[in-house]
Amino acid sequence: MLERFRTQYAAYKAIHPRLQLYALIDIAAIPDNRQYALSDIIETMPRVSLYANIGLDNLAETGPVLVPCPEPEGVEPLRLIRVLLGLARRDSRLVSWLWVTHEVEPLVDHLQTLLHARLESDGQESWFFFHQPAYLPVLYRTLPEDSHRYMFGPCVAWWCLDFHGALVELPGENLPIPTAWDVFPVPENVEEEIYRVGAPAQVLAWLQRARPDVLDNTLDANEQLQRITPFVGRAFGYGLTGKVDQGVYAATGLLYGRRYDEHPALQAVLTRLQKSRQTLIDAYMAVGDTVWREVGEAARLRAAEAAAQEYHASLMERGYTFVRVQILNDTDIPRRKIELLSSGESYPGSAMLGDVDARGFEATAIGIASARVPVPGTAVTVKWIGPTGASSDEVVVTGDLPRADGEGVAVVRFARNWRIYVSMHADELKLQVRS
Repeated sequence: MLERFRTQYAAYKAIHPRLQLYALIDIAAIPDNRQYALSDIIETMPRVSLYANIGLDNLAETGPVLVPCPEPEGVEPLRLIRVLLGLARRDSRLVSWLWVTHEVEPLVDHLQTLLHARLESDGQESWFFFHQPAYLPVLYRTLPEDSHRYMFGPCVAWWCLDFHGALVELPGENLPIPTAWDVFPVPENVEEEIYRVGAPAQVLAWLQRARPDVLDNTLDANEQLQRITPFVGRAFGYGLTGKVDQGVYAATGLLYGRRYDEHPALQAVLTRLQKSRQTLIDAYMAVGDTVWREVGEAARLRAAEAAAQEYHASLMERGYTFVRVQILNDTDIPRRKIELLSSGESYPGSAMLGDVDARGFEATAIGIASARVPVPGTAVTVKWIGPTGASSDEVVVTGDLPRADGEGVAVVRFARNWRIYVSMHADELKLQVRS
């Protein structure tokens, strides 16, 4: 992304010699442990508050500020953009970037006119956080043509990051600063889109106050939003539009997993809640402890299955695993220095499995505490030394992967039909011996 800023700066500058890159930073939303790194960089840089000279001077130091970014070449200028990108990749709500050719004073005057909006749904005038990066793509996509041109037209481009860490580039038209409107109109459909896209951040803020126990504090805000957003989307699907109801639904999902609401009793609650005046927390409490024990057990089983699938994926990517190995000799020929080899890139070595005797009509088995065995579907070579010298055979590992470290068993079987089988099993096997 840093390179993207550098190349785009050079490309824009070639077309617009007066181009200036500004960072629009929401100072108040930056956590204390992040503010130190930022203030150390922008302390001596000029910056203009969007709340200055509009009757909110007491909030000027805590509101969003516009900071001119130097040309992204050299150690210090690159350090500024790198720190800002680092902030946005942890919490996308903190910063966006404007590419403009206008002087800073008229640009700030223009942006300040966007702070005051009239909502078409009820005709009320509201303080409008237009600069929220989550809102910018929605406004760019849904505003009527005249409003879109009023907001984005004066820019060459407006950039931000989404909460997945992806760069969003919104091109403008580099138009002159327009004559100021008395109030910026927000159509009802745009208002609804903004409410939806902003709901996860509202729910996250509610959870941080009301249910911090369900949040993983090791995660950054963007990672929290990635976990919460699917629950908020499902809450909207059930007709839950209030922040508290959405927060309760999301908190329960974080505790019990994404599919917790598949329980029939909860489906009944969520289906009829739209027609009742009951809150979701009261409805959930009314279903009783038995239901929640069942929900918890189902969540435990789903979590175990998900963990097993994740473990399987890691083993398939690695190409091998360490498991207990059983050697079964169902022939009357002893095998010495048994070795398991694979030429695959993920398994470039071999496993020495030892010796196994022969006892005539009775199968002989030995166990090895742990050895590296390729995953099922991998071609391997089994080598051994018999009475007539060294021998080998090519086989393909069959069977199922274990569900976790320390589980499962692999079996190397020298069968009576003179074939060799290598299989992996998720569960322990009770080996059968021939009478």
